[in-house]
Amino acid sequence: MSSGGPSRVRFHWILSPGKDLLFYIGSALAGWLYLGVILFAILTLDEPLSEPLTTLAVGGVTIPLTLELLVVLSWALILDAPHVWATLARTLFDPDEWRVRRREILFSFIWFGVGPLAVLAPYALGALGAGWGRPIPAGSLALGAILFFVFFRLWAYYHVVRQHWGFFRLYKRKAGDFEPTSDRLDTWFFNLSFYLPLVLFMTSAWYAETPGFPDLGLRRPLIAGTSLGEVVYPLAWAAYAAVLALYIGHQWRLWRERQSLNGSKLLMLSLLVPLHLAAFSHPVVTAFVVPLVTVGHNIQYHCIVYSYARNKYPQRTEPQYRWIRGLFRNFATYALVGLIFTFALYRGPLVEAFRDATGGRLDEMLFNSLAMMAGVRNPAELGLGEQVMAAVIVGFAMQHYYLDSKIWRVSKDEQVREYLKV
Repeated sequence: MSSGGPSRVRFHWILSPGKDLLFYIGSALAGWLYLGVILFAILTLDEPLSEPLTTLAVGGVTIPLTLELLVVLSWALILDAPHVWATLARTLFDPDEWRVRRREILFSFIWFGVGPLAVLAPYALGALGAGWGRPIPAGSLALGAILFFVFFRLWAYYHVVRQHWGFFRLYKRKAGDFEPTSDRLDTWFFNLSFYLPLVLFMTSAWYAETPGFPDLGLRRPLIAGTSLGEVVYPLAWAAYAAVLALYIGHQWRLWRERQSLNGSKLLMLSLLVPLHLAAFSHPVVTAFVVPLVTVGHNIQYHCIVYSYARNKYPQRTEPQYRWIRGLFRNFATYALVGLIFTFALYRGPLVEAFRDATGGRLDEMLFNSLAMMAGVRNPAELGLGEQVMAAVIVGFAMQHYYLDSKIWRVSKDEQVREYLKV
C-alpha cells in the first residue's frame, strides 16, 4: 500500500499509514522517551544509577522512583516479557509450526540450560580445583555469569538490529527500491550505522565506567604507551561520519536528479540510527542499552505477531486450532494472556519454589535479576541465586531469539508472506 504526497518522496506502507507510523516506525519514540528520562536523571542527580528521581506514596508505602524502576521494570513487565510470550503462542500453539519445525521447537528449550550451566561452571571447576589443591580465586567465580550476560546482551542487540533490518527490507520491497547502487549503499549504511556505535562504546575511555561489562583491556597501553582502543576509537568515528555523509549525499543526489525517495525507509532510519548512537554514548545511558533499543522492537513485534495471527487463525476452523484461535480472539485477550504470562514468569509458583529453595528474598532477587539482565547491575556484585534466577529467565528471551530466526523468513516462507500480506 502506498501513500501519495509529493512524488519526490513516496511512502509505502506495510499495513497502513496509521499503523505503520504508530507501531513499526514511531515505536522508536518509546526509546527516545526512555532516553529523555535517563538524561534528565544524569543532569539532575549526583548518582543517577541509585538516587530516585522522586518518590511515590501508595497506601502508606513510599516507593523510590529510580531509573531501574522507571525504565527496567516498565520495559520488562509491560512489553518485553509479553513479547516473548507472543513467540511462544505463535509457535507452541500452532499445529503448522509443529509439523514444519518440530526439531527447531524442541531444540529451543536447550537455551534454558545454557545460562545456569555458564553461571555454575566456575563453581564446579573451583570445587574440582580445590580437591586437587588448586582452588579458583573467589573473585573469579562470577566470571561465568559475567561472560554469559555479556553474550546475552550482544545477542539481544543483534536480534533487535535484525528485526529492524527485516522491516527495512520490507519497506524497500514495497517501494521496489532495489536499484543496485542504492541497494548496496543501503546495506552498508544500515549495518555500519547500527554496529559502529557498539565498537565506539567498547573502545571508548569510559567503557570501564559502565556497570555489567567485563574489562576488555582495550585501553591498556601496548606500544609506546598507546592502547588499541585509542587507535580504533577515532577510526570508528571517522568511518561512522564517512558512511553517514556518503548516505546523506546519495539521497541528496537522488533528490537533485528528481528521483523519488523512499520516505518510509528514510523516516525509519532517521528515528533509529541516532537513537542507537545515543544509546552507546555515556556510561549511565549504556547501562540501560537493552531496554533503550529493545522497547521499540517490542512494540513492533506485538503488532507483527497480532497482525499475522488475525490474518491466519480466524479462518482456521479445525479443532486443532481452537487454542491458538482463542489466544488471538481479540487484542484484549492477547494482551491479558501476555500479562498473565509475565506474572507467572516473575511471581508464579515456579519462582516462589525457587525462592523457597534458595531462601532468598523474592522481590529483591527478582529486581536484581532484572537489573542484571538489562545491564544495570554487575553480576559479580550479586549472589549466586540471583545469577542463576536471571539466567533461567534469560532462557525465555534466548528461546525467543532462536525461534524468531526460524519463523519470520519472509523471502523463504510463502505462508509468512501470505499472512503478513507482503
